[in-house]
Amino acid sequence: METFKGYLFDIYHSEQKIYLWLRSLEGELRLFSDEFLPTIYIDAPQNILQKLVKRFYELDALAEIPTFVEKQLFYENRTVSVLKLVISKPQLLPKITQKLFYLYGKYDIYHSDIEITTGYMVEKEIYPLAYLEVSYETKNALNQIKKIQSFTNITDLDYEIPNFRTVSLYLEKSHRIPLGNNTLIVETHSDKYKLPTNDSKNLIQKLNQIFIKHDPDIVLTAYGDQILFPYLFKTSQDNHLTTEFDRDKTSIIRRSIQTQGTSFNTYGTIVFRAPSYPLFGRWHIDSKNGFVYKEADLMGIIELARISRLPIQKMARASTGKALTYIEVDVALRLNYLVPWQKSALEAPKTALDLLNADKGGLVFQADIQNGFVLENVAQLDFSQMYPNVMVTHNISPETINCLCCQDDSEIERVPSLGYRICKKRNGVVSLALAHIIERRTHYKKQIKDKNIINKHYIEQKQSSLKWMLVTSFGYLGYRNAKFGKLESHEAVTAFGREKLLMAKEIAEDQGYNLVHAITDCIFIQKKDKSPINEKNLLEICETIKQKTKITMEVEGIFSWLSFPPSTQDEKMPVANRYMGRFISGHFKGRGIAIRRKDFPRYIKVAQDEMIRWMCQFETIAEMQSHEDEILEIFKKFDTPLSKGEVHWKDLLILRSTSQDPEGYSVDAPSAVAVKDLLEMGIHVQAGEKIRYLVVNKQSERKGERYKTEERIETKYQTNILIYDKNHYRKLLLSSFKEIWISIATFNNFNELISDEPLLPFQF
Repeated sequence: METFKGYLFDIYHSEQKIYLWLRSLEGELRLFSDEFLPTIYIDAPQNILQKLVKRFYELDALAEIPTFVEKQLFYENRTVSVLKLVISKPQLLPKITQKLFYLYGKYDIYHSDIEITTGYMVEKEIYPLAYLEVSYETKNALNQIKKIQSFTNITDLDYEIPNFRTVSLYLEKSHRIPLGNNTLIVETHSDKYKLPTNDSKNLIQKLNQIFIKHDPDIVLTAYGDQILFPYLFKTSQDNHLTTEFDRDKTSIIRRSIQTQGTSFNTYGTIVFRAPSYPLFGRWHIDSKNGFVYKEADLMGIIELARISRLPIQKMARASTGKALTYIEVDVALRLNYLVPWQKSALEAPKTALDLLNADKGGLVFQADIQNGFVLENVAQLDFSQMYPNVMVTHNISPETINCLCCQDDSEIERVPSLGYRICKKRNGVVSLALAHIIERRTHYKKQIKDKNIINKHYIEQKQSSLKWMLVTSFGYLGYRNAKFGKLESHEAVTAFGREKLLMAKEIAEDQGYNLVHAITDCIFIQKKDKSPINEKNLLEICETIKQKTKITMEVEGIFSWLSFPPSTQDEKMPVANRYMGRFISGHFKGRGIAIRRKDFPRYIKVAQDEMIRWMCQFETIAEMQSHEDEILEIFKKFDTPLSKGEVHWKDLLILRSTSQDPEGYSVDAPSAVAVKDLLEMGIHVQAGEKIRYLVVNKQSERKGERYKTEERIETKYQTNILIYDKNHYRKLLLSSFKEIWISIATFNNFNELISDEPLLPFQF
């Protein structure tokens, strides 16, 4: 036998084999294969078990004789005897699970929906980018693993990763414009190529040359899953062309070309997910088909893939909730629990009064505006990761709330106001999983503050990915399809949260502060005499709160001024989740305003950003008011090009998510008009996809062309003579200015700022 050391770069399965790509410290990549037979467990009456075993034998799907083993039930916390079935053909597992789904309720099945590659990594105690040593034999040109060992640990916080070669692929025009009329841009670390797409054979030949020359480890695309690779693979299949996109030339790779994504409804929002086109031996990461990359870049994907044991390319397309589920699965397997294939803890029956008491959510105090919408000398105190810390501190997990093992214990901890019992005999799977995630994020946040640490942007990406996972963790407790979820545990977390927020409020008030605003996990406080705030005093308050609540509270910052913009529906009322202000350090923080929203045009957001940066020069409201003419000049600086029609149309595109397929719209709202316009061009937009359109001159409204899509403009119009609706965009600019300045302005009539009346030769 020979040995090889390297990082686990890629892992996937085909037929009965697991394929692993290892990358040595010198940069050599080598492919290995291993055998893996997944195991499932079934609990059912004897007659059903006999039928199941018979059917499995008929499918030749069993690798060994079924046996009964003792396992622990997750929710009931008792040992049961279950039938162990070792599957001889891993590729059959999804089909088996799908068929067994229709018999749900007649028996219980466990471990059936664990990713095959993840199951393998759990068994071998390895994970993506672990540093491994494999002992192998070479047979039939395949390096077959005999032994595998990791030299690194999944809990390592400061780990190294190799340097990767990257190539980027994206289209010059909108991804919805057919590739025959588009241009593919290919960028490497040293070269940039512009490849016409009208000759598909030539396109693939050129791409093959680029891949051979640069041999990338990572292929970063925009719409690679939805547009590029379906087109490239279909073209290569139709023309019997070989491609260099995959490194793996040995295993049997079968791709069914799919261009249709999936649309699904989650909590009232329609989400679109494109099909998946991973590469074999390289990473394909589509920046437009994954949440984690958008929020935390490549290191965020790597961080979550390592601790969840999901392959990198799966993690790049998965939600943070899926990663969290697999971390919990890992914990459950180590505790010898049977992992349910489907959520099985139903909500306990409640009276109407019980429901009213339990179903309250987070606590919010409306902003105190009796002294105006803009205040000075306000401090913000935040509970550090409140809900995840509540789950860890109080051992909240689906199996620990109202557990059966502690129902006769009078000294057990109970959830405030709800009275739910919390198990004290075992640690919850969710709380154990979250404890390590919180530890990791706390470590990274300390490193970011350390002046001696280099590559802080990588550390920021890692902590950002963990932040979103922790945000997800609370919602997944009550999610209807969560593997480890129970509504009572979700309610318990919010009950503790409400109690701790009230404690923080009372402690601050006892120290001579007034509560200005509070929302879920943070409070805004101001001294009763409105004088400047001493940070040392705030730290003392935070320490008192920590001692009483058992959750760390931190000083987010002291605002020299803080504004609560009034609602557009009722200008006498603030909005709970909208505020903006300047810290005494000069940094700005804002929530719910235009620059934080995705549906405002780029031009409007740039304008508001410049106005906010001007505002942050001043420490007091009076100073800003005394220089009001300057911010009005900034407004005019952006308004004048708009009024003259000089702004480039791409900077004015409005982004919207579609709520349904084109056929489902009955009212001609802007999104509906845009979607139907695309349909006329032969482009079918699925529910949940993003579209961008321009609001054009009202004269076009009679022709049904009030809203022109980006694709229509790029293919049908001379963009240099395109006339957008100046009045519409000037109103948008005005609204973005008004929301940040209305609380400070010395004038009332903002509409005068975009009135054309001063240009007239006479006055009305």
